[in-house]
Amino acid sequence: MTKLRILTFIINIFIVGMVELIIAGLLTLMSEDLHVSESVIGQLITIYAFSFAIAGPILVKLTTRFNVKRTLIVSLLIFMFGNLLIVLAPNYTVIVIGRMISSAIAALIVVKILSTTVVLSNPTERAKMLGIVYIGFSGANVFGVPIGTMLGDWFGWRMTFLFIVLLTVVALVLLVWQMPSNVKLEHSEGTQRVLSYVEIAKFILITTLILAANYVVFTYIGPLMIRSGYELWHVSIVLFIAGFGSLFGTSIGGAITDHIGSKNQLVIMLTIFILMMFVINSAMPMFYLLLIVMFVWSFTQWSTSPSIQNGIVELVEGDTSDALSWNMSGLNVGIGLGALIGGVVVEYGTITMTPWIGGTILMIALAVSLSLKTVSNHS
Repeated sequence: MTKLRILTFIINIFIVGMVELIIAGLLTLMSEDLHVSESVIGQLITIYAFSFAIAGPILVKLTTRFNVKRTLIVSLLIFMFGNLLIVLAPNYTVIVIGRMISSAIAALIVVKILSTTVVLSNPTERAKMLGIVYIGFSGANVFGVPIGTMLGDWFGWRMTFLFIVLLTVVALVLLVWQMPSNVKLEHSEGTQRVLSYVEIAKFILITTLILAANYVVFTYIGPLMIRSGYELWHVSIVLFIAGFGSLFGTSIGGAITDHIGSKNQLVIMLTIFILMMFVINSAMPMFYLLLIVMFVWSFTQWSTSPSIQNGIVELVEGDTSDALSWNMSGLNVGIGLGALIGGVVVEYGTITMTPWIGGTILMIALAVSLSLKTVSNHS
């Protein structure tokens, strides 16, 4: 693929990631403006995650026989409408509707972009290319959320969503220009074959467990640090460093997978991730050590994404859209469950318990990874 086409795919993933993650940065601003509690605004994250998870497989199935480029163009227009609805929303209810529209169609955008990446990539570099395109998500974490939060602080939270609408216009123009019109996902011609539903289910379960473990802790990393004596600017630095870890993880993780395979990569990264979970409380009083732990934490967590995606692709002959949509659903279910479990732990236990809960969940993910079997289409 050309560099400009890769950039086009990254920008599309970036926008979707930014919309999902931005609520955390705008939570207080939206709460004050709409006169609803922060906990109610926080539910917009859950709404997005579960709408994404439920709608993704359905929309992918409904659009399998449609032209990929046209499907993505229409999807971006609907995505733009959903976010414009949020910009103009007079109340919380309309915002919920806008979030549901944008999240449902975002699922289709992500799956089609990733499936097209698979089709247009050299099989020997497939995991690497998936990792590069997936940088859009980690880039949203590093740059999108801080920029969106800053815009909201300066001009109001609606300006952030207007910025997302304008960025979607740029993505749409690039897609029209760079997306081949003749991309064929073989499923549209009836030639899809899944080699092992059991192994695909294992990869999806691993995705769900990893995201759940991460968000049990990461959702409350700010309060966890502040309780340890840090200030908000310390939290910002930690999140920024963690963002860079995710950026390197998604890009390097794919290259590592191409060399050692999905299973080996997952076992190594999950082992390191578990270690970071169990040492974070001990590292908390030492800021520079905490920065190292959070960088490694984020690197290992995000590096598993291209590995899992490549593992799923290896188990499908033909169009990978359905399988990748199942995995994206698992990812968002994990986010929702992690935030939910973390909330229960904080409410009924202590916030310092969250890393231990997260580490325990990751140990289950590691056990599932060790049980993976080599079944490949060798394409």
